[in-house]
Amino acid sequence: MKNPVKFYLFVLLSFFVLTVSADDNTASQIYSEGRQLYLDGEYYDAAQKFESCRFHTKNMTIRANSLIAQAASYRMCKLYYREFLAIEELLERYPEYVNCKDMIAREFEIGQIFRGGYREPAFWVFRWIPYLVDVNRTEEVFSAALKRAPYSEYAPGAHMQLAIFFDQEGETQKSVAELRMILERHGKSEQSKYALLALANALFNLAGRGDGDSRYINESVELFKLFCQRYPDASEIEFARNRLAQAKDVQAKKLFEIAEFYRKNGRKEVAERYLAQVMNEYPDSKTAPNAEAVLVDISDNFLPAAPQEKIEARMPDLKSYSIPDEPGLLLAAPGENGNHFLLNVPDIKGEVLKDLSGNNGGEK
Repeated sequence: MKNPVKFYLFVLLSFFVLTVSADDNTASQIYSEGRQLYLDGEYYDAAQKFESCRFHTKNMTIRANSLIAQAASYRMCKLYYREFLAIEELLERYPEYVNCKDMIAREFEIGQIFRGGYREPAFWVFRWIPYLVDVNRTEEVFSAALKRAPYSEYAPGAHMQLAIFFDQEGETQKSVAELRMILERHGKSEQSKYALLALANALFNLAGRGDGDSRYINESVELFKLFCQRYPDASEIEFARNRLAQAKDVQAKKLFEIAEFYRKNGRKEVAERYLAQVMNEYPDSKTAPNAEAVLVDISDNFLPAAPQEKIEARMPDLKSYSIPDEPGLLLAAPGENGNHFLLNVPDIKGEVLKDLSGNNGGEK
Protein backbone atom coordinates (compact mmCIF):
# COMPACT_ATOMS: atom_id res chain seq x y z
CA MET A 1 0.00 0.00 0.00
CA LYS A 2 1.00 3.63 -0.35
CA ASN A 3 2.42 5.10 2.82
CA PRO A 4 -0.41 7.05 4.53
CA VAL A 5 2.14 8.84 6.72
CA LYS A 6 2.93 11.26 3.88
CA PHE A 7 -0.75 12.05 3.54
CA TYR A 8 -1.07 12.51 7.29
CA LEU A 9 1.88 14.92 7.37
CA PHE A 10 0.64 16.87 4.36
CA VAL A 11 -2.67 17.54 6.08
CA LEU A 12 -0.98 18.25 9.37
CA LEU A 13 1.45 20.83 8.00
CA SER A 14 -0.86 22.51 5.51
CA PHE A 15 -4.14 22.70 7.40
CA PHE A 16 -3.26 25.92 9.21
CA VAL A 17 -2.92 27.69 5.87
CA LEU A 18 -6.29 26.31 4.76
CA THR A 19 -8.03 27.71 7.81
CA VAL A 20 -6.43 31.14 8.20
CA SER A 21 -9.51 32.80 6.76
CA ALA A 22 -11.96 30.54 8.59
CA ASP A 23 -14.55 32.13 10.84
CA ASP A 24 -13.90 29.66 13.59
CA ASN A 25 -10.72 31.14 15.03
CA THR A 26 -10.94 28.95 18.14
CA ALA A 27 -10.66 25.75 16.11
CA SER A 28 -7.76 27.19 14.13
CA GLN A 29 -5.94 28.14 17.31
CA ILE A 30 -6.44 24.71 18.87
CA TYR A 31 -5.28 23.02 15.68
CA SER A 32 -2.15 25.19 15.62
CA GLU A 33 -1.39 24.16 19.19
CA GLY A 34 -1.84 20.50 18.27
CA ARG A 35 0.39 20.92 15.24
CA GLN A 36 3.15 22.41 17.38
CA LEU A 37 2.86 19.59 19.91
CA TYR A 38 3.14 17.09 17.07
CA LEU A 39 6.29 18.77 15.73
CA ASP A 40 7.73 18.75 19.26
CA GLY A 41 7.18 14.99 19.53
CA GLU A 42 4.32 15.23 22.05
CA TYR A 43 2.08 12.99 19.97
CA TYR A 44 -0.45 11.96 22.61
CA ASP A 45 -1.08 15.55 23.70
CA ALA A 46 -1.32 16.56 20.05
CA ALA A 47 -4.01 13.92 19.49
CA GLN A 48 -6.03 15.35 22.37
CA LYS A 49 -5.78 18.83 20.86
CA PHE A 50 -6.92 17.62 17.45
CA GLU A 51 -9.86 15.85 19.06
CA SER A 52 -10.80 19.03 20.91
CA CYS A 53 -10.54 20.99 17.67
CA ARG A 54 -13.25 18.87 16.08
CA PHE A 55 -15.76 19.81 18.76
CA HIS A 56 -15.18 23.55 18.38
CA THR A 57 -16.41 23.78 14.81
CA LYS A 58 -19.19 22.62 12.53
CA ASN A 59 -17.07 22.95 9.42
CA MET A 60 -16.81 19.49 7.83
CA THR A 61 -13.40 20.17 6.27
CA ILE A 62 -11.89 21.25 9.58
CA ARG A 63 -13.38 18.24 11.34
CA ALA A 64 -12.12 15.79 8.74
CA ASN A 65 -8.60 17.21 8.69
CA SER A 66 -8.47 17.28 12.49
CA LEU A 67 -9.47 13.62 12.55
CA ILE A 68 -6.76 12.78 10.00
CA ALA A 69 -4.20 14.59 12.15
CA GLN A 70 -5.50 12.78 15.23
CA ALA A 71 -5.02 9.40 13.51
CA ALA A 72 -1.46 10.41 12.58
CA SER A 73 -0.70 11.37 16.18
CA TYR A 74 -2.00 8.09 17.57
CA ARG A 75 0.07 6.20 15.05
CA MET A 76 3.23 8.00 16.12
CA CYS A 77 2.68 7.14 19.80
CA LYS A 78 1.79 3.53 18.86
CA LEU A 79 -1.82 3.67 19.99
CA TYR A 80 -2.89 1.64 17.00
CA TYR A 81 -6.38 0.80 18.17
CA ARG A 82 -7.20 4.48 18.61
CA GLU A 83 -5.74 5.10 15.16
CA PHE A 84 -8.04 2.35 13.86
CA LEU A 85 -11.07 4.00 15.48
CA ALA A 86 -10.13 7.32 13.87
CA ILE A 87 -9.80 5.65 10.46
CA GLU A 88 -13.17 3.98 10.91
CA GLU A 89 -14.77 7.34 11.66
CA LEU A 90 -13.08 8.87 8.62
CA LEU A 91 -14.38 6.11 6.37
CA GLU A 92 -17.84 6.31 7.89
CA ARG A 93 -18.35 10.08 8.06
CA TYR A 94 -15.74 11.74 5.84
CA PRO A 95 -14.89 9.30 3.00
CA GLU A 96 -14.55 12.12 0.45
CA TYR A 97 -11.58 13.58 2.36
CA VAL A 98 -9.36 10.48 2.37
CA ASN A 99 -8.02 7.80 0.06
CA CYS A 100 -10.32 4.98 1.14
CA LYS A 101 -8.15 2.27 -0.42
CA ASP A 102 -5.10 3.35 1.55
CA MET A 103 -7.09 3.75 4.76
CA ILE A 104 -8.52 0.23 4.49
CA ALA A 105 -5.08 -1.15 3.71
CA ARG A 106 -3.85 0.54 6.87
CA GLU A 107 -6.61 -1.22 8.82
CA PHE A 108 -5.31 -4.56 7.55
CA GLU A 109 -1.83 -3.53 8.70
CA ILE A 110 -3.13 -2.65 12.17
CA GLY A 111 -4.86 -6.03 12.36
CA GLN A 112 -1.56 -7.72 11.57
CA ILE A 113 0.15 -5.67 14.29
CA PHE A 114 -2.32 -6.94 16.89
CA ARG A 115 -2.04 -10.48 15.49
CA GLY A 116 1.71 -10.24 16.01
CA GLY A 117 1.21 -9.82 19.75
CA TYR A 118 0.93 -6.06 20.21
CA ARG A 119 -1.33 -4.89 23.02
CA GLU A 120 -2.23 -1.25 23.54
CA PRO A 121 -1.77 0.24 27.02
CA ALA A 122 -5.04 0.17 28.94
CA PHE A 123 -4.24 3.59 30.43
CA TRP A 124 -1.83 6.02 28.81
CA VAL A 125 -0.70 7.43 32.15
CA PHE A 126 0.22 3.90 33.30
CA ARG A 127 1.74 2.75 30.00
CA TRP A 128 5.00 1.92 31.76
CA ILE A 129 3.30 -0.97 33.64
CA PRO A 130 3.74 -3.97 31.31
CA TYR A 131 0.68 -5.97 32.41
CA LEU A 132 -1.85 -3.11 32.22
CA VAL A 133 -2.77 -3.66 28.59
CA ASP A 134 -5.95 -3.61 26.55
CA VAL A 135 -7.62 -6.75 25.17
CA ASN A 136 -6.61 -8.38 21.90
CA ARG A 137 -8.20 -6.39 19.07
CA THR A 138 -7.26 -8.77 16.24
CA GLU A 139 -10.79 -9.99 15.54
CA GLU A 140 -12.39 -6.54 15.68
CA VAL A 141 -9.86 -4.86 13.38
CA PHE A 142 -9.65 -7.62 10.78
CA SER A 143 -13.43 -8.06 10.74
CA ALA A 144 -13.98 -4.35 10.12
CA ALA A 145 -11.42 -4.29 7.32
CA LEU A 146 -12.89 -7.41 5.69
CA LYS A 147 -16.38 -5.96 5.89
CA ARG A 148 -15.22 -2.93 3.90
CA ALA A 149 -13.02 -4.80 1.42
CA PRO A 150 -13.94 -8.52 1.32
CA TYR A 151 -12.21 -9.09 -2.04
CA SER A 152 -9.10 -6.96 -1.60
CA GLU A 153 -5.60 -8.32 -2.04
CA TYR A 154 -5.18 -8.34 1.74
CA ALA A 155 -8.38 -10.30 2.42
CA PRO A 156 -7.04 -13.89 2.02
CA GLY A 157 -4.22 -13.24 4.47
CA ALA A 158 -6.61 -11.62 6.94
CA HIS A 159 -9.00 -14.57 6.76
CA MET A 160 -6.08 -16.95 7.34
CA GLN A 161 -4.84 -14.95 10.32
CA LEU A 162 -8.33 -14.95 11.80
CA ALA A 163 -8.62 -18.71 11.24
CA ILE A 164 -5.36 -19.28 13.11
CA PHE A 165 -6.42 -16.85 15.84
CA PHE A 166 -9.78 -18.58 16.38
CA ASP A 167 -8.16 -22.01 16.35
CA GLN A 168 -5.72 -20.94 19.05
CA GLU A 169 -8.61 -19.52 21.07
CA GLY A 170 -10.45 -22.86 20.83
CA GLU A 171 -13.24 -21.47 18.62
CA THR A 172 -13.02 -24.14 15.94
CA GLN A 173 -16.32 -23.36 14.24
CA LYS A 174 -15.29 -19.74 13.67
CA SER A 175 -11.93 -20.93 12.35
CA VAL A 176 -13.68 -23.29 9.92
CA ALA A 177 -15.89 -20.41 8.72
CA GLU A 178 -12.83 -18.28 7.91
CA LEU A 179 -11.17 -21.15 6.02
CA ARG A 180 -14.32 -21.71 3.99
CA MET A 181 -14.37 -18.01 3.13
CA ILE A 182 -10.88 -18.29 1.65
CA LEU A 183 -11.88 -21.23 -0.55
CA GLU A 184 -15.14 -19.59 -1.65
CA ARG A 185 -13.87 -16.08 -2.35
CA HIS A 186 -10.15 -16.48 -2.96
CA GLY A 187 -9.75 -19.92 -4.50
CA LYS A 188 -6.75 -18.85 -6.59
CA SER A 189 -4.85 -17.13 -3.80
CA GLU A 190 -1.69 -18.47 -2.21
CA GLN A 191 -3.57 -19.06 1.03
CA SER A 192 -6.15 -21.35 -0.61
CA LYS A 193 -3.73 -24.29 -0.62
CA TYR A 194 -3.18 -24.10 3.13
CA ALA A 195 -6.84 -23.28 3.78
CA LEU A 196 -7.85 -26.49 1.99
CA LEU A 197 -5.55 -28.64 4.11
CA ALA A 198 -6.37 -26.79 7.33
CA LEU A 199 -10.11 -27.10 6.71
CA ALA A 200 -9.84 -30.83 6.03
CA ASN A 201 -7.83 -31.32 9.21
CA ALA A 202 -10.19 -29.16 11.29
CA LEU A 203 -13.20 -31.18 10.13
CA PHE A 204 -11.32 -34.40 10.94
CA ASN A 205 -10.73 -33.14 14.48
CA LEU A 206 -14.36 -32.04 14.83
CA ALA A 207 -15.48 -35.52 13.78
CA GLY A 208 -13.52 -36.95 16.69
CA ARG A 209 -15.56 -34.87 19.15
CA GLY A 210 -18.93 -36.03 17.88
CA ASP A 211 -20.22 -36.61 14.36
CA GLY A 212 -23.51 -38.47 14.50
CA ASP A 213 -24.43 -38.00 10.84
CA SER A 214 -20.81 -38.37 9.62
CA ARG A 215 -21.01 -34.96 7.94
CA TYR A 216 -17.64 -33.78 9.21
CA ILE A 217 -15.70 -36.94 8.44
CA ASN A 218 -17.23 -37.33 4.98
CA GLU A 219 -16.36 -33.77 4.01
CA SER A 220 -12.90 -34.21 5.51
CA VAL A 221 -12.25 -37.24 3.29
CA GLU A 222 -13.35 -35.34 0.18
CA LEU A 223 -11.14 -32.36 1.02
CA PHE A 224 -8.09 -34.52 1.72
CA LYS A 225 -8.64 -36.25 -1.63
CA LEU A 226 -8.93 -32.88 -3.35
CA PHE A 227 -5.70 -31.67 -1.75
CA CYS A 228 -3.83 -34.79 -2.87
CA GLN A 229 -5.13 -34.31 -6.42
CA ARG A 230 -4.32 -30.61 -6.66
CA TYR A 231 -0.97 -30.58 -4.89
CA PRO A 232 0.72 -33.98 -5.40
CA ASP A 233 4.17 -32.43 -5.00
CA ALA A 234 3.42 -30.37 -1.89
CA SER A 235 5.63 -30.82 1.14
CA GLU A 236 2.48 -31.58 3.15
CA ILE A 237 1.38 -34.43 0.87
CA GLU A 238 2.54 -37.19 3.23
CA PHE A 239 0.59 -35.66 6.10
CA ALA A 240 -2.51 -35.35 3.90
CA ARG A 241 -2.29 -38.99 2.79
CA ASN A 242 -1.86 -40.21 6.35
CA ARG A 243 -4.82 -38.15 7.51
CA LEU A 244 -6.88 -39.45 4.59
CA ALA A 245 -6.12 -43.02 5.64
CA GLN A 246 -7.08 -42.20 9.23
CA ALA A 247 -10.33 -40.58 8.07
CA LYS A 248 -11.21 -43.66 6.04
CA ASP A 249 -10.57 -45.75 9.14
CA VAL A 250 -13.17 -43.67 10.96
CA GLN A 251 -15.70 -44.14 8.17
CA ALA A 252 -15.08 -47.88 8.02
CA LYS A 253 -15.35 -48.22 11.79
CA LYS A 254 -18.74 -46.49 11.80
CA LEU A 255 -20.07 -48.84 9.13
CA PHE A 256 -18.73 -51.83 11.02
CA GLU A 257 -20.44 -50.68 14.23
CA ILE A 258 -23.75 -50.35 12.38
CA ALA A 259 -23.28 -53.84 10.95
CA GLU A 260 -22.60 -55.22 14.42
CA PHE A 261 -25.76 -53.57 15.71
CA TYR A 262 -27.90 -55.28 13.07
CA ARG A 263 -26.10 -58.61 13.49
CA LYS A 264 -26.73 -58.65 17.23
CA ASN A 265 -30.39 -57.86 16.60
CA GLY A 266 -30.79 -60.79 14.22
CA ARG A 267 -30.90 -58.83 10.96
CA LYS A 268 -28.13 -60.71 9.22
CA GLU A 269 -28.91 -59.53 5.68
CA VAL A 270 -28.63 -55.85 6.61
CA ALA A 271 -25.42 -56.52 8.52
CA GLU A 272 -23.98 -58.26 5.45
CA ARG A 273 -24.63 -55.18 3.32
CA TYR A 274 -22.76 -52.89 5.70
CA LEU A 275 -19.89 -55.34 6.06
CA ALA A 276 -19.68 -55.70 2.29
CA GLN A 277 -19.56 -51.91 2.00
CA VAL A 278 -16.58 -51.85 4.35
CA MET A 279 -14.81 -54.47 2.24
CA ASN A 280 -15.59 -52.76 -1.07
CA GLU A 281 -15.01 -49.10 -0.18
CA TYR A 282 -12.37 -49.37 2.56
CA PRO A 283 -10.36 -52.55 1.87
CA ASP A 284 -7.17 -50.99 3.27
CA SER A 285 -8.75 -49.75 6.51
CA LYS A 286 -7.90 -51.15 9.93
CA THR A 287 -11.48 -52.37 10.29
CA ALA A 288 -11.44 -54.40 7.06
CA PRO A 289 -9.93 -57.60 8.60
CA ASN A 290 -12.56 -57.63 11.36
CA ALA A 291 -15.34 -56.98 8.86
CA GLU A 292 -14.07 -59.81 6.69
CA ALA A 293 -13.94 -62.22 9.63
CA VAL A 294 -17.53 -61.42 10.65
CA LEU A 295 -18.72 -61.63 7.06
CA VAL A 296 -17.17 -65.08 6.64
CA ASP A 297 -18.89 -66.17 9.84
CA ILE A 298 -22.41 -64.99 8.97
CA SER A 299 -22.48 -65.34 5.18
CA ASP A 300 -22.70 -68.58 3.22
CA ASN A 301 -21.62 -67.03 -0.08
CA PHE A 302 -18.73 -64.76 0.87
CA LEU A 303 -15.20 -65.87 0.05
CA PRO A 304 -12.32 -64.07 1.79
CA ALA A 305 -9.97 -62.10 -0.43
CA ALA A 306 -6.23 -62.58 -0.59
CA PRO A 307 -4.41 -60.77 2.22
CA GLN A 308 -2.99 -57.38 1.35
CA GLU A 309 0.76 -57.16 1.17
CA LYS A 310 0.97 -53.64 2.55
CA ILE A 311 -1.41 -51.34 4.39
CA GLU A 312 -0.91 -47.61 3.95
CA ALA A 313 0.77 -45.91 6.90
CA ARG A 314 -1.28 -43.78 9.29
CA MET A 315 1.61 -41.77 10.65
CA PRO A 316 4.36 -39.90 8.78
CA ASP A 317 7.63 -41.72 8.31
CA LEU A 318 10.06 -39.91 10.57
CA LYS A 319 13.66 -40.69 9.77
CA SER A 320 16.07 -40.84 12.66
CA TYR A 321 19.71 -39.98 12.38
CA SER A 322 22.36 -40.91 14.90
CA ILE A 323 24.68 -38.24 16.20
CA PRO A 324 27.84 -38.47 14.09
CA ASP A 325 31.00 -39.58 15.85
CA GLU A 326 33.50 -36.85 16.53
CA PRO A 327 36.76 -38.56 17.40
CA GLY A 328 39.27 -36.32 19.10
CA LEU A 329 41.83 -36.19 21.84
CA LEU A 330 40.49 -35.79 25.36
CA LEU A 331 42.37 -34.33 28.25
CA ALA A 332 43.38 -36.70 31.06
CA ALA A 333 43.05 -35.69 34.68
CA PRO A 334 45.84 -36.38 37.17
CA GLY A 335 45.03 -38.04 40.45
CA GLU A 336 43.55 -41.25 41.75
CA ASN A 337 40.76 -41.37 39.17
CA GLY A 338 42.60 -43.43 36.58
CA ASN A 339 43.07 -40.40 34.33
CA HIS A 340 39.33 -39.99 33.77
CA PHE A 341 37.11 -36.98 34.26
CA LEU A 342 33.51 -37.45 35.29
CA LEU A 343 32.68 -35.69 32.01
CA ASN A 344 34.94 -35.86 28.98
CA VAL A 345 36.84 -32.63 28.36
CA PRO A 346 38.00 -32.11 24.76
CA ASP A 347 41.42 -30.70 24.02
CA ILE A 348 40.17 -27.69 22.06
CA LYS A 349 43.68 -26.36 21.42
CA GLY A 350 44.63 -29.49 19.53
CA GLU A 351 47.40 -30.30 21.96
CA VAL A 352 47.63 -33.26 24.32
CA LEU A 353 48.59 -32.08 27.76
CA LYS A 354 50.68 -34.29 29.95
CA ASP A 355 49.45 -35.22 33.38
CA LEU A 356 51.65 -35.28 36.45
CA SER A 357 52.69 -38.87 35.83
CA GLY A 358 54.06 -37.96 32.43
CA ASN A 359 51.46 -39.90 30.45
CA ASN A 360 49.78 -38.32 27.46
CA GLY A 361 46.03 -37.97 27.62
CA GLY A 362 44.65 -40.38 25.08
CA GLU A 363 41.32 -40.63 23.42
CA LYS A 364 38.79 -41.87 25.95
